[in-house]
Amino acid sequence: MNFRNDMKNKKFLITGISGFVGSHLAKKLQTMGAVVYGTSRKKSARNIFPLNLLNRFALAKILKDRKIDICIHLGGISIVQKGQLNPYTTFKTNIQATLNILECCRKFGLEKVIIPSTSHVYGENSVPFLEDYPAKPSRPYETSKTAADLISQSYAETFDLPVFIPRFVNIYGPGDLHFNRLIPKTIKSALQGHPPTMWGGKAKRSFLYIDDAVDAYIKLIRQIPDSGSNRIFNFGTDEIISVENLIKKIIYLTSGSQPIQRTEEDRQHEIPVQYVSWKKAKKMLGWKPKVSLDRGLIKTIRWYRKFIKTHDQ
Repeated sequence: MNFRNDMKNKKFLITGISGFVGSHLAKKLQTMGAVVYGTSRKKSARNIFPLNLLNRFALAKILKDRKIDICIHLGGISIVQKGQLNPYTTFKTNIQATLNILECCRKFGLEKVIIPSTSHVYGENSVPFLEDYPAKPSRPYETSKTAADLISQSYAETFDLPVFIPRFVNIYGPGDLHFNRLIPKTIKSALQGHPPTMWGGKAKRSFLYIDDAVDAYIKLIRQIPDSGSNRIFNFGTDEIISVENLIKKIIYLTSGSQPIQRTEEDRQHEIPVQYVSWKKAKKMLGWKPKVSLDRGLIKTIRWYRKFIKTHDQ
């Protein structure tokens, strides 16, 4: 296989291309000369196919007809709360879609497959989470991601499929329209003068700016696949912050003064502290986060301010 470092004319398929991360990654790859195709449940456009990823035969046709080199699987259910409300759909979608991707990529001998996972798979482990920690999921969302993660490892080991599995902390930035996520929801409330809502607030997390996440994907695309645990990489930051302090920071950065609307009890099965070690990514990929939380939030708030004004939300 030819693992060229340049992106020019390399053909990519990004599932979930119209989503937050997918749209940013597609734009970056296109500026590097790549030919980018995508699938989306919401959008049909040039080089974007309306596709349910549970339809393996339609997926296989795209991979074959477009002669795809690299597949990046960003489609599926990515919201923890949706897993709580619709566990069956979450399991079926995240596991079956990943299985379909892996089987089709195996069949057509793709150059590389990237199956993103999440730091949520580590569950309640000692921090910072390391790549070789055993998975300890609890809720349906992270359990579905753990299953997809393990199936990806199985395909890689059994069939020599060149798979990378990045495990990200919470990604944020301009363009995320999932207003049930903490940062978009809080920024929107603060900009509109409403009290941001908060469950508990003691949980500690790290947050990765979208540009740093896209850079992580580019590093993986350029990396020659290895065996064993070198398929799995954590991506995060060393800035750990409580949910309450994050909300206070956003209120301050939006020049707001509204109080926080508190719900004292914590969310069910909430892990108190979650963050990862990204030393392996730094050592093997030369990756490191470049955008601080303050700088990232300022850029993100600027985008939402324009978006809300334009859409009059």
